Amino acid sequence: MLNETLRKVWRRFALRGTRYTSKYAKLNALYVMDDPWNMASPSERYRFAETNRLILQNFGKVDTILEIGCGEGHQSLYLRELCNRLVGLDVSYIAVKRARRRCPRGEFLVGDVFCQEIYAQAPFDLVVGCEVLYYMEDVPAALRQMQALGRNNFVTYFSGEIKKMDLQVLSLPGATSDVIEFENSRWSAAWWHGEGFKVKPNDILSQ
Repeated sequence: MLNETLRKVWRRFALRGTRYTSKYAKLNALYVMDDPWNMASPSERYRFAETNRLILQNFGKVDTILEIGCGEGHQSLYLRELCNRLVGLDVSYIAVKRARRRCPRGEFLVGDVFCQEIYAQAPFDLVVGCEVLYYMEDVPAALRQMQALGRNNFVTYFSGEIKKMDLQVLSLPGATSDVIEFENSRWSAAWWHGEGFKVKPNDILSQ
């Protein structure tokens, strides 16, 4: 209980002013503490499992997944079971180091959804962005980039941001959503077909 309280206090302090700003230095500093998001909690593990269930239900197992905002690799362990190859991206080099240790069967890079290093590997069968959109300055641009990089896309966002996120995510052609609930926690999950199958890496670079 003490550790959970400390995480909440540290997270509140470290994340001050980071919503919709792309302040990556502050996000990196968050990882001075191990598992600052409390990803080992029962509620988060439930979200991981439900995310996998919805992905399997709608897309089945795929060859490649790109995970945007992979953090320390907690959810990566789950997503890795759905694909032959998982590539994770995070803006925190500290988090990426931990992700590589936690999920050695994945590949992890430091960067965001616009990272040029990922362009040559596109398109991916599925691009996933869980609990990460509200730490980007330009959400519509990030969603467009996800569409360009992936044949399919999947995101989740917690209850406090559902109203704002739904306006942007569910306006995408063909977007569908569902709700994940665990005790007092609630998230929205949304998915849609991307345009990655139409786009070549050089086309993305030129945009």
